[in-house]
Amino acid sequence: MGLAVAWGITTGSTLWAIAAGLGVGSLLAANQWLADALRYAGAAHLAWLAWNAARAALRRGERPTPRDISGGSLALAWIKGLLIHLGNPKAVVFWGSILAIGTKPGAGSGGVLGILAICLVINVAITTSYALLFSSEAITHGYLRMRRWLEGLFAAVFGVAAIYLFASRDT
Repeated sequence: MGLAVAWGITTGSTLWAIAAGLGVGSLLAANQWLADALRYAGAAHLAWLAWNAARAALRRGERPTPRDISGGSLALAWIKGLLIHLGNPKAVVFWGSILAIGTKPGAGSGGVLGILAICLVINVAITTSYALLFSSEAITHGYLRMRRWLEGLFAAVFGVAAIYLFASRDT
C-alpha cells in the first residue's frame, strides 16, 4: 500500500512538474524578474517549512503512533497519493522555484526537460525509499522515538536553504 501511495504522489508531482515546465520555463527564460519572484516564493516556502519543523521539534507531550494504511485496493491507495499531491497548491510553487533556480535566462526547452527529469528521478527514488523504509515496524518506531531530533534537523536544513535562496542573486 505504501508504494502505491508513494507512486500516486510521484504521479501528482510529475503532473505539476509538466505544468510548470510548459509555462514557467519559457517565462523564466524571458523574464528575470519572474525567476527572482519564484525564487523568493520558494525561499519563503522553505522558511515556512523550517518554522513548522522547528515548532514540531519543540512541541512536548505528544506521543505520535504509527497509522495502519493497509486495507483497500492498490488503485485507491494510488489515487489517494495522487489527490494528496494534486491538492497541494504549494507544489506548483515548488516546481516553479526549482525551475527558477536551475533555469537561466535564455535556456532552451532541453534545459527545462533535463531539470525536470533529474528532479523526477530523485522524487521516485525518495518516495519509493520512504515507502519501503517505513513499511518496517522497527524503522517506524525508531523514527517516532527520534522525531523531535529529526524535525530539528529538517528545520535547520530548510532554514539554511531558505537563507541561501533569499541571499543568492544571479547576474
